[in-house]
Amino acid sequence: MKKKIWFIRHAESAANADESVKSDDFCGWSIPLSEKGKKQAEELLKHFENAPDLIITSPYVRTKETAKPLLNKHPHTKHEEWPIHEFTYLSGKRCFNTTFIERDPWKAEYWSNSNPKHNDGEGAESFIDFMDRVRKAIEKIKRKKENFIVLFSHGYTIAAVKYILEKKPRKITSEVMRDFKKYFKANPVPNAEKFEIVIK
Repeated sequence: MKKKIWFIRHAESAANADESVKSDDFCGWSIPLSEKGKKQAEELLKHFENAPDLIITSPYVRTKETAKPLLNKHPHTKHEEWPIHEFTYLSGKRCFNTTFIERDPWKAEYWSNSNPKHNDGEGAESFIDFMDRVRKAIEKIKRKKENFIVLFSHGYTIAAVKYILEKKPRKITSEVMRDFKKYFKANPVPNAEKFEIVIK
């Protein structure tokens, strides 16, 4: 039987709703859903005629809260936590107690430099490490025996899954990094959107 694999980006978070929200932890893992996000999470249930065989969330609070209505509806469905969290390319130590807007110059500099080996410091990972993490998640999905798998994840991570499956980069270079950023901009991953992924 062909596997059905859905990736769902977390619903609107408090930070998504208000760019002036300051990070109160190194990597933003504790940021909860906004009130709108909680409603979006409930509305996701309309996509599910049948219970998934496996529900996977990242360690971040916002993916767990997005998955909560589905987990409550199907309490006997297996639930696992995987490292399919967001790409944190800026040092958490540097970003602590800053807003999205305050970090804009740092983000622009990071992508402008396009150095896939660069690690910004504590709480960050390089682009190479991020893509390797995503590749490992794809390979892990291939090995799973369940037929209907739902993964609650994040914007960059879902885009990277799609990019790797479509473009099949052999080596992560500066050119691949620049191409991925263009791909990410051209293929937005909205909050609470479902993406069916084909993994052969």
